[in-house]
Amino acid sequence: MRIRYTLAAFAGLSVLMGCDKDVSGTDTQLQPAAIIRYVNAVNDTSPLDFRFVDGSIEGSPQYANVVFRTFTPYQRVRAGTRQMKIFTNPALYANSAAVAVQQHLDTTFTFEANARYTIVSYGSSRVGAAVKHRLIIYRDELPATITATQVGLRAIHAAPGAGNVDLYVRTSETAAAITGAPTLANVAPGVASAYLPVTARATGGTLTYRFDITAPGSTTAVPLANNIATGLLGVVGTAGQNPLAGFQVGRTVVTAIVFPASIVGSRAPAALTTASILFMPDKALDSTEP
Repeated sequence: MRIRYTLAAFAGLSVLMGCDKDVSGTDTQLQPAAIIRYVNAVNDTSPLDFRFVDGSIEGSPQYANVVFRTFTPYQRVRAGTRQMKIFTNPALYANSAAVAVQQHLDTTFTFEANARYTIVSYGSSRVGAAVKHRLIIYRDELPATITATQVGLRAIHAAPGAGNVDLYVRTSETAAAITGAPTLANVAPGVASAYLPVTARATGGTLTYRFDITAPGSTTAVPLANNIATGLLGVVGTAGQNPLAGFQVGRTVVTAIVFPASIVGSRAPAALTTASILFMPDKALDSTEP
């Protein structure tokens, strides 16, 4: 038995030595890139697939099965003029090949190197929709003046049927009468507001912000399925753990995106029958680990 083990050890060593000789190669030079993420705000269709279709493999993220009211992480995309298409994901249709090639949109856009973008599928896909499905591409110009005690916040209004809205960001999570000036006033559908600073909440508990939406000048809140950012508290960094973005962590930058309700009887999730807000962190925080 010892002889067998010894021979096996020598055999393994010879394999390793053989592999050790093959160390030459060519370093991959990363091409100039932008950073993108994709949001599905189309409220009357099944999940969508986002693809680059211009023949480039490197720097061409493909996002599959993106459900209404979800978003993808940021990924690198080769800079320059790029062709994109949106397709129906076939998972709800027994993965039919005929469905997989059903095309919603075909467009091109020029992405600048070192810039970041949020790409939103906006509107509705059905015939006769007041606002037809289209892509809106926002350049995410992150604020440079957010301090260690502040959070940068903007809103994207992705609910075209809601009209212009006022957005109130309030420190009480309990529903209460709306008073005072809105935090963001008269935000139009399809528009991304500028970033503004809000005070980071105290750490170690559950304190966050409550978001309320009204028609411009009104004090009557629009019903929302979710308007409290409990899922984005964040984690303060330590020597052994890097920070996570959230409303309790200074220098966090967040987009609050307003989604419409799903259309009853469509392929969009049936439970999402009330408008809602989703909170997207817009950048990674500086490392704190040594």
